[in-house]
Amino acid sequence: MSILLLLFAPGVLAIYWLIKLQIYLSRIRHLVDTYGMDRKKLQKLKCKEVKALKESIEKLRHTNDVLGLESLVRPYGA
Repeated sequence: MSILLLLFAPGVLAIYWLIKLQIYLSRIRHLVDTYGMDRKKLQKLKCKEVKALKESIEKLRHTNDVLGLESLVRPYGA
Protein backbone atom coordinates (compact mmCIF):
# COMPACT_ATOMS: atom_id res chain seq x y z
CA MET A 1 0.00 0.00 0.00
CA SER A 2 2.77 2.45 0.90
CA ILE A 3 4.57 1.64 -2.35
CA LEU A 4 1.49 2.77 -4.30
CA LEU A 5 1.40 5.97 -2.29
CA LEU A 6 5.05 6.63 -3.11
CA LEU A 7 4.37 6.01 -6.79
CA PHE A 8 1.27 8.22 -7.07
CA ALA A 9 2.30 11.11 -4.80
CA PRO A 10 4.61 12.83 -7.34
CA GLY A 11 1.94 12.53 -10.03
CA VAL A 12 -0.72 14.06 -7.80
CA LEU A 13 1.60 16.90 -6.80
CA ALA A 14 2.49 17.52 -10.45
CA ILE A 15 -1.19 17.69 -11.42
CA TYR A 16 -1.88 20.07 -8.53
CA TRP A 17 1.04 22.30 -9.57
CA LEU A 18 -0.08 22.32 -13.22
CA ILE A 19 -3.62 23.31 -12.25
CA LYS A 20 -2.31 26.19 -10.11
CA LEU A 21 -0.05 27.30 -12.97
CA GLN A 22 -2.94 27.29 -15.44
CA ILE A 23 -5.10 29.35 -13.07
CA TYR A 24 -2.25 31.85 -12.64
CA LEU A 25 -1.71 32.14 -16.40
CA SER A 26 -5.45 32.46 -16.96
CA ARG A 27 -5.64 35.41 -14.56
CA ILE A 28 -2.74 37.11 -16.33
CA ARG A 29 -4.30 36.46 -19.75
CA HIS A 30 -7.60 37.95 -18.56
CA LEU A 31 -5.90 41.11 -17.26
CA VAL A 32 -3.88 41.50 -20.46
CA ASP A 33 -6.87 41.01 -22.75
CA THR A 34 -9.37 43.06 -20.75
CA TYR A 35 -7.28 45.99 -19.50
CA GLY A 36 -4.34 46.06 -21.92
CA MET A 37 -1.75 45.41 -19.24
CA ASP A 38 1.79 44.38 -20.06
CA ARG A 39 2.31 40.63 -19.73
CA LYS A 40 5.97 40.98 -18.69
CA LYS A 41 5.11 43.35 -15.84
CA LEU A 42 2.40 41.01 -14.60
CA GLN A 43 4.63 37.93 -14.77
CA LYS A 44 7.00 39.57 -12.30
CA LEU A 45 4.19 39.41 -9.71
CA LYS A 46 3.58 36.36 -7.56
CA CYS A 47 0.40 34.32 -7.80
CA LYS A 48 -1.14 35.88 -4.68
CA GLU A 49 -0.36 39.39 -5.91
CA VAL A 50 -2.04 38.72 -9.27
CA LYS A 51 -5.07 37.31 -7.46
CA ALA A 52 -5.27 40.36 -5.18
CA LEU A 53 -4.88 42.71 -8.16
CA LYS A 54 -7.70 41.02 -10.06
CA GLU A 55 -9.98 41.03 -7.01
CA SER A 56 -9.36 44.72 -6.34
CA ILE A 57 -10.00 45.55 -10.00
CA GLU A 58 -13.29 43.63 -9.90
CA LYS A 59 -14.29 45.42 -6.69
CA LEU A 60 -13.58 48.81 -8.27
CA ARG A 61 -15.52 47.83 -11.40
CA HIS A 62 -18.57 46.91 -9.34
CA THR A 63 -18.48 50.21 -7.47
CA ASN A 64 -17.94 52.14 -10.75
CA ASP A 65 -14.83 53.91 -9.42
CA VAL A 66 -13.22 54.94 -12.69
CA LEU A 67 -10.41 57.01 -11.17
CA GLY A 68 -9.46 54.28 -8.71
CA LEU A 69 -9.51 51.70 -11.48
CA GLU A 70 -7.33 53.85 -13.71
CA SER A 71 -4.80 54.47 -10.94
CA LEU A 72 -4.67 50.74 -10.20
CA VAL A 73 -4.22 49.67 -13.83
CA ARG A 74 -1.80 52.41 -14.93
CA PRO A 75 1.44 51.00 -13.42
CA TYR A 76 0.93 47.76 -15.33
CA GLY A 77 -0.06 49.37 -18.63
CA ALA A 78 1.62 48.45 -21.87
